[in-house]
Amino acid sequence: MFKLNSTYLNSAYLGPMPVKAHEAVTKMADRMLDPAFFLHPQWRGIPDALRGKIAGLLGSEADAERVSINSAVSELISFVADGMDLGEGDEVLLLEGDYPSMVLPWMVRAERNGFQIRFAPLKDFLEPHELKKHISRKTKLIGNSHVMFNTGIRLPSEQIAELCKDLDLLYLTDVSQSFGGMTLPPSLVQNADIITGVCYKWLLSPYGSAFGYFSERALKLIKRCHASWLQNPKSQNSENLLQYSTESMPGARKFDRGQPASFLITSGWQAALDVIIEKNLRTIESHNAKLVEGFLSLLPKKFEVVAPKDHRSNIICIQQKELNAKELLSKLEKANIDVSVREGALRISFHFFNTEQDAAQLLRFL
Repeated sequence: MFKLNSTYLNSAYLGPMPVKAHEAVTKMADRMLDPAFFLHPQWRGIPDALRGKIAGLLGSEADAERVSINSAVSELISFVADGMDLGEGDEVLLLEGDYPSMVLPWMVRAERNGFQIRFAPLKDFLEPHELKKHISRKTKLIGNSHVMFNTGIRLPSEQIAELCKDLDLLYLTDVSQSFGGMTLPPSLVQNADIITGVCYKWLLSPYGSAFGYFSERALKLIKRCHASWLQNPKSQNSENLLQYSTESMPGARKFDRGQPASFLITSGWQAALDVIIEKNLRTIESHNAKLVEGFLSLLPKKFEVVAPKDHRSNIICIQQKELNAKELLSKLEKANIDVSVREGALRISFHFFNTEQDAAQLLRFL
């Protein structure tokens, strides 16, 4: 299923492409040698096929019409920031220390429109009732990652979504570091207004693949601020291209990229999602949790796990006062063990293709 040349414990950085996905990309590259392929309308159905697969993984209640196909979370969040009616006197509340993709789009928009960005500390996001002290009548949206990239801390996003719903605030959560290695709580899918995620990590798709999932409320409140002929319902065939319109195709298609990701990406993307679907997300989650539990039970006591026990995920970050994480990373690379270092901690990410032997190989160096 995979052709890995190392003990690969680094899906939080980049998921390995399954052989099935590689074969799909190769097949598509061969098809693209003949431009006649693009004369057939079926290529336009590729984004909708992806919508269906992503919705299926999100859960039985998810609606494929509310899935947007994109290439990057930062671009999706930029669409959200640009499409919200924000100005002086409004505030957006974000998690202190969150990944740049969650923060930078709001900073760029705030420079133009004068609204305020406020940050709340992690400890208050971990206790959603504590978030209330940061919320005022000025607050329009709350955003945070579901799992922190640099600590592996899993936030109670489902509870924050419920809080925002009760207070009539939009809620945005990024699941790039959870979805695919873990299931998402059904209440999160039901109550969050915008769920974003890249697919090239835990969902094993090619780099440049991402999705957004929008609530009906978000689809109504967030305006489209970019346009594409592919989004124009009146130009869905080559005979009507000059019927200009500011209308958009239904559902979350208005937040799709101007052009879909390249055919090479989308072909590998579909095949990679098929692998995840075949393996079953709940089975994957159980396997990963078992590997994490076994690894931590054997981890030398000199190491500290950064994430509190009740908020751990399938990303484990460990540190030690005397540990030079970069030196250890160099030793592990020489031993053909692939992990990452984030903020001085060694970041280990177990996925379904990993085994107890992989964990044991790492433990020998710790």
